[in-house]
Amino acid sequence: MKNIDKRHIACWVLMVASVIGSNCYGQVVKIVYPGYTSYWNSKTLIPDSVVYISTPHKKAANRSAGFHATGGRLNENRDYAHSGYDQGHLCNASDENGNTIDEFNSFDQANIYPQLPKLNRLTWLALENYIRTLGVVKIKVYWHGVKGYMGVDKVTIPLWCDKEIWYKGHYEKYSMPNNDTVNIHDYGYYKLK
Repeated sequence: MKNIDKRHIACWVLMVASVIGSNCYGQVVKIVYPGYTSYWNSKTLIPDSVVYISTPHKKAANRSAGFHATGGRLNENRDYAHSGYDQGHLCNASDENGNTIDEFNSFDQANIYPQLPKLNRLTWLALENYIRTLGVVKIKVYWHGVKGYMGVDKVTIPLWCDKEIWYKGHYEKYSMPNNDTVNIHDYGYYKLK
């Protein structure tokens, strides 16, 4: 053990303490990046939620980062391969492309969960684009209901994908089904009254 950096041991101890100290269902590890905070669940292998603030900015980074895992967490790329599910960003890459570090961090496994392509690439994307027209927006993304599990690691597939936003004294909440027919309606249909 003499070759191990003491800072790595301290980080590992903090991560284990976070997992042990959480409730039985959650096993949540708080992961803080400059651009977002993830509450990643070691049991479901997806975040319970991600919170961030979207601000207008000039694009400085292209979508070049690949999906990866940091902090000793499992890299779930093999679970997504040929699954039919996208690695759906919770804090989207376009909100983080003001610099290369934030854009890279947006591709961490702590910031994704499985979304079917018609949700991720169409309806969810349309909601993201709408939010970017609002100026400074606080955003919380989470999920509810279990649709199933995928891959050898049994990554949880959300049944519903949820997003709450706060801006200029307004509040909106959206809940979208993680299915192939979600795009028969535009994102506004999924706004909860």
